[in-house]
Order: sequence, then structure tokens, then C-alpha cells
Amino acid sequence: MSERSGKVLLGLVLLLVGGLVLLDLVGIDIGDLLGFIIPGVIMIYGAKKIMGQTGSRFWGILVFLFGFLMLIGKLDLLFHALLAIGVIYLGYRLLRPSQEPKQAPPAWEREWAQKVLKEDTLDTWERNVTKRS
Repeated sequence: MSERSGKVLLGLVLLLVGGLVLLDLVGIDIGDLLGFIIPGVIMIYGAKKIMGQTGSRFWGILVFLFGFLMLIGKLDLLFHALLAIGVIYLGYRLLRPSQEPKQAPPAWEREWAQKVLKEDTLDTWERNVTKRS
């Protein structure tokens, strides 16, 4: 990112903040309007994902649901539901019987390991050198 783009971003932020302060002085409360615009944009993006040829319909539904819950003021419902599902899953994992211990590796794997671990000439040389020292 160049120095110029940082200045542009800072300038845009300052213009936006100044404009919002000026609108507040005039008596126009933009906060209520933003409460509808942001969820609306999120819902439109989700709807495009659902109806479009590209993109995942599943993620589109989740994004649309997120925007809808934000719009009606029930976004905490989503997070509480996710927390409840996580706690239920954790309880299930704790109560579920433990898995059986792993069985011994198959014969082909044991044979392969023995071939790999077999002493070769380098190992013999190293052992002889360490004995001499």
C-alpha cells in the first residue's frame, strides 16, 4: 500500500466523520438510517449468492440470515444458538464412550518398517568409528 492510498483513506474517513457531525447538527440522525442500510446491504449480498450461478447457496443463506437477524435486532439469537450447539456437542463428546485402542499396524507396514530400520553399511561404519574413539 503506497503512502498516497493511506492519505486517501484517511481523507475519506475524515470527510465521512465531518459529514455525519454536520448532519447531526442540522438534526438528521443518520444512525437510524444506517441501522437499515447495513443489514439491507448484507441481505442483498446473501440473496445474490443464493440466486447467482457462482457462489455457495449455503453461505448465501447464512449471510442473508445474518443480515435479517441484524435488521430485526435479534442477532444475539444466532450467537446464543451457536453457543448452545457448541455446549451440547461438548457434552456429547464427554459422554460418548471412548474409542477402542488402535490395533497393531498391518503386516505390510511392519515389514516395510523393518526394511527401513534395517542396519546398513553407514550404520555399521558409524558404530565402528564410535567404538574406536
